[in-house]
Amino acid sequence: MSDTILLTDLDDAAIVEAAAQLDSWRVERVDPGHLAETIRTRRDVRAVLTSAGAPDILRAAVDAARRCGYALVAACPDDASRRRAIELQVHEWYNVPATVDEIASRVKSAVARRATPIASSSDRAERVEQEQMLHDSLTGLPTLPVMIERSRQLIKDRGELVVLYFNFVRYSKIEEIYGWEKLDAVLETTAASVRDFLDDQSDEPTRVMVGFTNDDDYIVFHVPPSGVAAATDAEITEMASRLERMVASRIEGAHGEDVAALFDIYVGHAHVYYNPKIRLERLIYRGIREAANAARSVEERERARRVADLRTSLRERGVYIDYHPIVVADTMEIFGYEALARGQMRSLRSPEVMFDVADQADLVWELSRLCRSRALEGLDGRLGANQLLFVNVDPHDFDDPAFNEREVDEPHRVVIEITERTAIKDYPKFRNRLRAFREAGFRFAVDDAGSGYAGLGSIANLEPDFIKLDISLINAIDTNFIKQNLVETMVRFANDHGAKVIAEGVERAEEFKTVRELGVHLVQGFYLHRPASHAPVAQQTTAT
Repeated sequence: MSDTILLTDLDDAAIVEAAAQLDSWRVERVDPGHLAETIRTRRDVRAVLTSAGAPDILRAAVDAARRCGYALVAACPDDASRRRAIELQVHEWYNVPATVDEIASRVKSAVARRATPIASSSDRAERVEQEQMLHDSLTGLPTLPVMIERSRQLIKDRGELVVLYFNFVRYSKIEEIYGWEKLDAVLETTAASVRDFLDDQSDEPTRVMVGFTNDDDYIVFHVPPSGVAAATDAEITEMASRLERMVASRIEGAHGEDVAALFDIYVGHAHVYYNPKIRLERLIYRGIREAANAARSVEERERARRVADLRTSLRERGVYIDYHPIVVADTMEIFGYEALARGQMRSLRSPEVMFDVADQADLVWELSRLCRSRALEGLDGRLGANQLLFVNVDPHDFDDPAFNEREVDEPHRVVIEITERTAIKDYPKFRNRLRAFREAGFRFAVDDAGSGYAGLGSIANLEPDFIKLDISLINAIDTNFIKQNLVETMVRFANDHGAKVIAEGVERAEEFKTVRELGVHLVQGFYLHRPASHAPVAQQTTAT
């Protein structure tokens, strides 16, 4: 009896060809709803292929695989399905469309993994390490040792290699602000963009891989065909510019302009010439270091340019404000607006980028003064009489002699959001500084509660009027009972102490419904309103 591959919801001629490569295995279709029942009576089934694009079918296939002991391979049509396949721990997965060789390789690997017994947890750990040495689990890209082996003969035949090092910066900032799930999704978008970009360039032998598993830098091997000159510095610079535009556009389309504003790419390159007297791996690793150093040099030059841009922005007051509505959860009335500073120069549009540059140039106080000044302009004519203005202030700003409680004519209309880019080191001293502001009529909010420095200590020590829950706590809260319990506890604490809880980052109807049912008082997010440069005087609610 021939070995069989079962297909649940796939229809791909490449799978049939792949099965033929595997000692003429047969391909047979099966109703996803009867998968476990079918497998239980069959001894010829070696693997099941299913689509990760249908969550219910994939979960049923995973459950049946665990009960019946067959190898499971998932075909992934997009980034979301790939994340789903990884989370559910299928044996193997591949991106759609895939070549016949790729499908055959994945099926063979899945069968081998399933057939090999794992005796202990240490054996499982060793297998994970071995798998991570071959492919990055997040993007599916081959790692460096694999690509060296695949390119070895090609490099020897051509005699040269161009190494390109793509350094994607501020991805750690995305993780810090939005959580690791968002960064994983952005990395998947980035990897797919790099693959598509290289595929569109030419038919030249080019290879791409990640530098390290789950990392945010990429390395490209460019091996020009015989008789074709390697890319020049000008050509590489132009290519990097096109790649940057493509990746930025993809990230903005998939994840929004605020995430895209954090994105930057710096490319360095090195030319490696084959020398049979020197181990090839050593030549390549030296080339990678040289290319990485070149990328850092580009980043340093760009940093100097941005400092110059910041100085110009400060001199010309080149900052504008987007006003993001905060609404009452029960009535949907606008309670107030958060003032979000944006740089007028494209290189400084993101506030995170602006303040990073300001920190490097020792210009944080100057930038903070400008942002506050621009934000307070919205009090007259842009906000309703009973609406509050939420203004972001870092603890470091309270050390600025120019920042005091007399800066605002109507302090009772202003909420100071304590945004902790830096940790509060001396709470007694800081509370004394806040007392003067509170006595003048200001109110306070702890921003990003549940993330970074803004933990329970800040809430207990600052006694805020508002507690803003971090976006990472709100994301997918409708399916996460732990997050729901945490928010419910925070709401109960706020009610006991006369404060209000604000859920920020609400982007879906399910999230809004969940936080409202949990008793959250105020809500902010793209699901309800997007930030706008001019906040209309809309429905008003009394600020109490």
